[in-house]
Amino acid sequence: AVLVGWVMVMIFYHFDASEDELSRQAKGETISIPTVVFERENITFAKALWLLSAFATLATFACQPIADFFGGTTAVSMLFISLALGTGMVSRQTFNSYSWHLLFLIGGGGALGFAVNGSGLLDILTRAAELYLSSDPYMLVVELVLILIGATTFVSHTVAALVFMPLVVRLGGAEGIRELAVLLCGLSCSVACALPMTSFPNVNSLMATDDQGRPWLAMKHFLAAGTPMTIATGLLLITVGYWLARLVL
Repeated sequence: AVLVGWVMVMIFYHFDASEDELSRQAKGETISIPTVVFERENITFAKALWLLSAFATLATFACQPIADFFGGTTAVSMLFISLALGTGMVSRQTFNSYSWHLLFLIGGGGALGFAVNGSGLLDILTRAAELYLSSDPYMLVVELVLILIGATTFVSHTVAALVFMPLVVRLGGAEGIRELAVLLCGLSCSVACALPMTSFPNVNSLMATDDQGRPWLAMKHFLAAGTPMTIATGLLLITVGYWLARLVL
């Protein structure tokens, strides 16, 4: 899938050079990438303690019993943020420079996932899916993958995963292919890339600008390369991906 994606990017973007780039190519000029300068800092006791706190927070996220002991991952996150701001680990300038549109997108997706689980909507979706989706294991996986690819084309990958993955777990478990369905459907959440709002990297790419404030990419760039890439990787996922997943699981 990665190789197919790179080939498509090279094919579609090779013929989409800007006027400045075409003029430089005509003159035989080349562009050199400037050297990246890194600031070296000594590791102090305070910085080591901050780094240890970050790793401890990630370890708590990975261990559900420990996270539940502190009140859940949300409470752990707030505890780490309070520690970071209170000890000076994160300055006010750094805090204000965060990409808040992405943070709100992540937080909104988490809130939506909690709402789906707590409101009983997940049970309604499960019962409806059991009526209309196939009972054959392979066809069930294909249908779920296609549904997730279609959903993640228009909404965030994270939001779609939070909403649909519990449904995939229930349907896959009912047919005895829970691990297989979760693996392929989890991968399918990252397949869709035809629109810029589907993932955080796409949003960052759309908002990237040059020194004059002009955006590097437009909507047409995502549609031109993202649409065929989504179709190709989706087909790979329900064919070769399903076969490989059966071998592993």
